[in-house]
Amino acid sequence: MYYAVYNITNNSTRNSIICILKNQGFVRIQKSVFCGSLSGQNKKDMTESIKSVVDKNDSFYLILTCNRCFGKIKIIGKGFDKEYVSDKKPAVVL
Repeated sequence: MYYAVYNITNNSTRNSIICILKNQGFVRIQKSVFCGSLSGQNKKDMTESIKSVVDKNDSFYLILTCNRCFGKIKIIGKGFDKEYVSDKKPAVVL
């Protein structure tokens, strides 16, 4: 499981990053935090896409978390559906 965390001030750049993440199946869990899974080639492709968009003053982090550690996440307050994010719960499209 990967976390994508960013601090980007330009709206156009930020929207491009959001589109890239959503196209890779990432799910927003906070305003500037997405979570998702990546295979080796998808990780490489996504990283290249993000590099082409991000400005030198922006920050973007792609953080890998093992499945065991992901399962131990403690959520306080309004959280996200860990089963949905980890693909253990099917998405329902209406």
